[in-house]
Amino acid sequence: MLKSTLNYGAMLGLTLLMYSLLLWMLDATTHQWLGLISHIIMITGIVLATRTFRDQEQGGFITYGRALAVGTMTAVFAGIITAFFTYLLYTVIDPGLIDKLYATMEQAYYEAGMSENQIEMAVNMAKRFTNPVMISVFGFLSSAFTGFIFSLITSIFLKKEGNPFE
Repeated sequence: MLKSTLNYGAMLGLTLLMYSLLLWMLDATTHQWLGLISHIIMITGIVLATRTFRDQEQGGFITYGRALAVGTMTAVFAGIITAFFTYLLYTVIDPGLIDKLYATMEQAYYEAGMSENQIEMAVNMAKRFTNPVMISVFGFLSSAFTGFIFSLITSIFLKKEGNPFE
């Protein structure tokens, strides 16, 4: 299972990395609704990994627990790759990107009707927790957690327990 999840995790991670790179090139990294596409990519990767493992490694059968493990491990390996890329993006590729993140935050707070003092306090608080390392760590944890949640759901549909003809 480790080899299969490592391979599919690498493919999923590279796909998510290319999508993130595309968003960066289009200057669309701060558009939150585009994050939904990364969730679709992750669900697709988890389904492909689980289904391939079930059909090629398990003879067409897989328990719910094993399907959950395959999906979660795939997401964890993908999360390692994307966390590493995120760190490089914020430190090497585009160190000014974090300032764009703060500007987007300020604009959202302004549109929500917050006062200048409230906006300044909120952004200063966010700056304490948003640096390239923390963004990467939270990105990894988010990938692992959402991968687990998606795997909880996809495993329901992908499990195939026992051979009824035996």
